[in-house]
Amino acid sequence: MEIYMLYFGVSVLISNYISLTTSTPLFNLTTDQHSLTVLKNSIVSDSYTILHKNWSIHTPICGWIGVSCGSKHQRVTSLNLSTFGLRGTIPPHLGNLTFLRVLDISSNIFSGVLPSELSKLRRLEEINVAANNFTGEIPSWFGALSQLRHMDLSDNVLSGRIPSSLFNISRLQNLNLSFNILDGNIPEEIVGLSFLESVSLGSNELEGSIPYIVFNISSLMSVNLGFNMLSGKLPNNICSNTPRLREFTVYRNQLDGEIPRNISKCKELELLQLQLNKFSGQIPSEIGSLSMLKDLHIWRNKLKGRIPKQVGNLTSLEVLNFEINQLTGMFSN
Repeated sequence: MEIYMLYFGVSVLISNYISLTTSTPLFNLTTDQHSLTVLKNSIVSDSYTILHKNWSIHTPICGWIGVSCGSKHQRVTSLNLSTFGLRGTIPPHLGNLTFLRVLDISSNIFSGVLPSELSKLRRLEEINVAANNFTGEIPSWFGALSQLRHMDLSDNVLSGRIPSSLFNISRLQNLNLSFNILDGNIPEEIVGLSFLESVSLGSNELEGSIPYIVFNISSLMSVNLGFNMLSGKLPNNICSNTPRLREFTVYRNQLDGEIPRNISKCKELELLQLQLNKFSGQIPSEIGSLSMLKDLHIWRNKLKGRIPKQVGNLTSLEVLNFEINQLTGMFSN
């Protein structure tokens, strides 16, 4: 009787174990291999035959070109296929690479939409899909990737508005959405990105005014809003809370009003592009205190008066263009 009970108990344990392991998906290196194999099969053109020659099921995936694995769990932590000459789509299976921290598929010919299954990549710190042919709207599920620090979706065919959910990614440091066909306003929720260092929204179809609240992000070093349809004025306190700003680009918009005198507080400014707008009034003499300024572009505006002599103090200046205004003085034209 005791032998029977012991046998019965062991049988139940084994049965439960088998049931558990068959009903619960196991994410491991085999899962990663399957996901990458599906990706390989989704490629319709491998220009340099890199994946065709190197991604073999007979070799460990941690040795595949473009693939890096962690030393502890031996799971895929980085996938870098940049400039591989690949044409195809991104399969949803890529969302099973749950240990992935870096995803770089830039400068290829991927098309279609970014699958929602990528929202499962909760460890992801960097995503770069620039210079492809992705279409559709920017997915709102990006807001669930709380570990993201670098996001580059530039040079695609993404349309629609910038989803406010992007600004839930509080650790984001670099955001590049330039060279798409995004429209609508710049969401004021951008102020939630308190660690943001670089934001590039240039070459889209954005309209409305630049949210003044953007200039409360003290970590900002580079702002590119050029080649849009933005209007209104620059805030008078533009540099009061952005002392680290090095690059400020708003060319080819419909901005008007005067150039803020407060610009002089951006002591680290190296690039200032205000051309092809409707700025009026005089060039503020305070601009001459920007000792690190290398490139100054204010051409094709509605500026009047004399070019301030303080411009001569800009000893680091390499490029200067004041053309097509109503200016006088030795620096005009």
